[in-house]
Amino acid sequence: MPAVEPDQDGFVVVEKAFKYKATDRKKKGRGKRNEKNKHVFKDYDDWTIDDIKSTLTQRKETLIENIFDEHLVPTGPHDIICYGIGSMQKSKNAQYQFELALLIRELLKIPGKMYIYDPVMTDLDKKVCNEQEIEIIEENEEGKRVVTKPTLFYMPHCGRGLYSNTLSVNWNQENLQNITLIGNRFDMYVGSQLDRDLKRECPYLIPAVEIIETISFPKEFDNNQIFNDLSIQKFINTKMSAKDKKFWDPIPISTPKSDSDTIQE
Repeated sequence: MPAVEPDQDGFVVVEKAFKYKATDRKKKGRGKRNEKNKHVFKDYDDWTIDDIKSTLTQRKETLIENIFDEHLVPTGPHDIICYGIGSMQKSKNAQYQFELALLIRELLKIPGKMYIYDPVMTDLDKKVCNEQEIEIIEENEEGKRVVTKPTLFYMPHCGRGLYSNTLSVNWNQENLQNITLIGNRFDMYVGSQLDRDLKRECPYLIPAVEIIETISFPKEFDNNQIFNDLSIQKFINTKMSAKDKKFWDPIPISTPKSDSDTIQE
C-alpha cells in the first residue's frame, strides 16, 4: 500500500484496499446442487476454536474482496475499545464486525491495546480474543471509560444510551479531542426523535452534534444490515473552543427505559 498523508482533519484516504463485487447467484449455484448435501453443519454450541477461527478467516476474506474501496479512516489512535459487537460464535454480524475491527487495527498500525466487552461473549469468543491479543474487559463499564490518550471507540449499532455514557465521563475538551468513534450517527437521533426522550435517555448526544465532524462509511456498507448507518465521528477542537463554560456543565442522566440502549448482562 502506498504511503498516505493525513488531511487537515486528521483522516487519511485508504485507496484500493478493497473492492465491492456483485455476486451472480444464478451462476454461482449452477452445477452445485448435488454438493449441498456434502456440507455438515454444526450447532454453535458444538463449535471448537478451530471452527470459529476458520469462519472468521472467511469473513475477513469477504470483507477484503467485497466491501472496501476508498474509505476514510481516522489517524493517530493509540488504543481501540470495542463495545457491543456480540458473540462471534453465534452471530454472523458479530463475525464481520469483529473482523472489521481487526482490519482497522491492522490498517492503522495501532501501537497500544485493543479492548473488548460484550456480556454475550462465550468462552470460545474469549479464547479467540486472547489469541488475537485483545484484552477482555471483565466488568460492564456501561461505556463509561475515561480516556487520556487518542482512542478509537468501535461501537457498531450500540444503543444511544451507551454512546451518551461514553461522552458523559469524557465531557471536556481535553478528553473529547482524544476520541474518535465508529458507530451510528448522532444526528440520526437528534432532530428525528422527541427531545424529551433524548434528554432523559441520551442527553449528551444533543450537544455533541454541535462539536463533531461526521464521515459516513462508503455506500457499499449500506448494502447490508451489518454496517449500514455507521460513520466515523471526530470531535473538532475549533468547534469545542468556541463553546462557553456553560456548554460543558454536567448533564443529569436518568436510567434509560430501553434495554437496548446499554450493554446489558
